[in-house]
Amino acid sequence: MRAISSDPATPRLPESNILWISENRAANLATMSLAYETTLAALKLHAKGDFDQPLKPYVRPGGRANEHERGRLLSMPAFLGGDHKALGVKLMAGFPVNIDKGLPRASGLIALFDPVTGVPIAILACQTISARRTAAVASICVDYLAAKEPLRVAILGAGPVAHETIISLLLSKQRQVDSVSIYDPRSDRAEALAQRITPYTETLITTAASARSCVSGANVIIAATTGAKGYIQLDWLSGPWLVVALSHDDFLQEVMLSADKLIVDDFDQCNREEMLFGHLVQSGALARTDVYAELGEIVSGMKAGREARERVFVNPMGMAIEDIALANGVYRIVKDSDTGADQI
Repeated sequence: MRAISSDPATPRLPESNILWISENRAANLATMSLAYETTLAALKLHAKGDFDQPLKPYVRPGGRANEHERGRLLSMPAFLGGDHKALGVKLMAGFPVNIDKGLPRASGLIALFDPVTGVPIAILACQTISARRTAAVASICVDYLAAKEPLRVAILGAGPVAHETIISLLLSKQRQVDSVSIYDPRSDRAEALAQRITPYTETLITTAASARSCVSGANVIIAATTGAKGYIQLDWLSGPWLVVALSHDDFLQEVMLSADKLIVDDFDQCNREEMLFGHLVQSGALARTDVYAELGEIVSGMKAGREARERVFVNPMGMAIEDIALANGVYRIVKDSDTGADQI
């Protein structure tokens, strides 16, 4: 019997049409300004409802209890409307034990598809893209929600996200950052981060011996740790503070519950996660009505940001639309350039 051949009339996509954008190329093109611009646009489209972003599934090879050693893989698909018109999925692997092996804790890929035809158009390495859009979220929170006074910033954690966040905060001439204090349980990491940044800024960059001394006197506290659990106490904080919980379990629940304004990026995404916010909602300690706003509503002017001497707590889970928006911005630059990129 002769083998059945595939239909020769079926169109096939030439593989060379898919652009590969390496980590180095993506890092050079995904500038802080582009990250800020695309993340802000994504947040505004979120507020308008011009997006689609299902809850992200997780794969845990060793189960939840062994996530530190065995890691996890998450999938973050999204569509973004407006002028961006982007469709894609981010695949991110997080293996905390990698840090001890001299490897990145998190790494992954973003696949982009033509939003009209569904044809795959690009694959991007996304370690820097992911870190910079996260840093952009922190900067946006500071711009819209921090007290209008010189900033005394406390950074918890000294990994790539902390590094990108500090750089993002220092770049803008519209922000007056008087000091940045860094705390990491591994003091050598904190010292190394401070030494990398100090030569390029006049802002005072110091390291703290403890989490308490780091946040004491700070009016902006940004958590960017890995696997930390409830250790920041309410009585460590003073004045009209802004907390940006890029990592979500660093704070005791009393800190979140004491805020005058509690803000999330997406209620459903935050509520679904097995982290502080989700636990409080599921236990009945928090309700949807206790959330003042989603971040997109703030940046779109639909709701007021900081008012007077408020304490503001932002719990941004991190949204796929932000990653896809920045990746699409990088892809457009490469596509329109003369040099292009390596092709698959």
